[in-house]
Amino acid sequence: MRTRDLDAIIDAVTSVYCPHTIQVTGPARNIDAFLEVAHPTSQPLVELSYSAAVKIDAGNFSRLFLMMHCARGSASTKQENRAAEWYHGQTMPFSAGLDTRLWFDRAFVQRSVRLDPDKLESLCARWLGHPLKEPLRFALRPFSDDLEQTWRRTLSFLWSPDEGALPLAPAAKVALDEFLLTLLLHQHPHNYSEEISDEGSVPVPGLVRRAERFMVDSAETAITVSDVAAHLGVSLRSLQAGFRHWRETTPNAFLRRARLRLVRDELARSGADANVTTIALRYGFSHLGRFSAYYQAAFGETPSATLRRGRTISTAPARAPSPPGLVDAGSALARLPGQIAESKPL
Repeated sequence: MRTRDLDAIIDAVTSVYCPHTIQVTGPARNIDAFLEVAHPTSQPLVELSYSAAVKIDAGNFSRLFLMMHCARGSASTKQENRAAEWYHGQTMPFSAGLDTRLWFDRAFVQRSVRLDPDKLESLCARWLGHPLKEPLRFALRPFSDDLEQTWRRTLSFLWSPDEGALPLAPAAKVALDEFLLTLLLHQHPHNYSEEISDEGSVPVPGLVRRAERFMVDSAETAITVSDVAAHLGVSLRSLQAGFRHWRETTPNAFLRRARLRLVRDELARSGADANVTTIALRYGFSHLGRFSAYYQAAFGETPSATLRRGRTISTAPARAPSPPGLVDAGSALARLPGQIAESKPL
């Protein structure tokens, strides 16, 4: 949407964010507003600019958690009694339920992610192992350099999808959503940061076995690690502590290995119409470069090599032998990059 009508852009942005007013601090005729909203996951991506210096009163930011990236220009804000500024290349986190005012310079262009408040608060509660006792509040300051780089890298392919790229499968959308929310909860300060960073007590080994069985049985569905914790009735902190202590790995790594095995099984029996990208996306792998690296480390061959062998087997009268040197899948699942092959006995 592009418009020079101030009322029209206020109505459009209200439908995406929240009710607000805009005061143009220069001539109103200079307004040349642009709004684009994409929905690759449940967290909408919003690009917005006004081509004019504006002051915005957004009221109490009702149910609005907004990660606002400055793609160009500069901006400042006040939330309650806190004030901050941010500039090109920086992202400012806004918390819900706070009186909010913003000032954008004429060059300001935002590329923002509107977070689902229910999912964010639910995930925070799952990490803690109890309902939130007070509203979640992020520190009003730009992301750290490390968080900014990871955040932008994760979102880069969503902002600039390849022409004709396949849409994300449900499992990939759910996994990406939870990764973004987890990244934010662990890497940017908020009023629950200290409690989340405390791993707490290590659960008994039987709970880890139950988690493994649940993930293996459910790997074909769009579950996440937070779903595993909820199924077992423990906090995400405890689940992570259990896997680190008893398996010297993480629940995410275990779930990824289970899904890699499903991908391999499907590639090995696929026909001529199958392709690696479609199968990988179906099982929640949204970053195909990392998927290929994980796959090759686990099985000793590329996904394409497995697919080619599967096609050969499907058309041959007899089963073709595995290529020399192929790593056994069962023993290799625990040896992804950065993981320890030998686990502690349960």
